[in-house]
Order: sequence, then structure tokens, then C-alpha cells
Amino acid sequence: MSATTIAPPTTTPTETEIADLVIELLADLLKTDSDDLRTELLSKGAAMPVDSLDLFDILVEFRQRTELKIPKPKLRRRTMRSVTAFAEFAAREGTR
Repeated sequence: MSATTIAPPTTTPTETEIADLVIELLADLLKTDSDDLRTELLSKGAAMPVDSLDLFDILVEFRQRTELKIPKPKLRRRTMRSVTAFAEFAAREGTR
């Protein structure tokens, strides 16, 4: 499994880059292949719903890899309910 390429530190990563990284990190956490996980999540809906606790478990690694500061007070259930919701939130609210 290759590491996901993230935007250089001077730019904010795109939603697609964030979603790809989230899937990669979740796959590592769940000890599964990222392509298999993406397929499984997409079978549940286009937003790729996930357990919000799993997203919390990868947040530190996500922050380290992207260098994005995610405003903790704005993290809500709706922003952590799916890969897509989190990617949209992180691309919109994350800062470097």
C-alpha cells in the first residue's frame, strides 16, 4: 500500500486528497486493504459512511500527515459520519 500524496504545506489539500488519506488511514487502523475498504464503504453509499470513533482514532495521524489544524470545537457528529463529510469539513475548516 503506497502512501497518499497530500498537497504541499503551502496549500490546503483537496477533498479528494483528504478522502484518499482518510481511507488509507482507516484501512491501516482496521488492518485491511484500502481498495477493499473503499469498495465496502461505497457499497454503503456515495458519502462512504464510517464509525465516527474510527475517524477519531485516526485524527492524530491525519493531522501529522497533512499538517492541517482541525478546529476541535467544530467537530460534530455530522462532520464525522462519513469520509465525504469529514473531507469536506477538513478542506473547508482546516488551516496550516
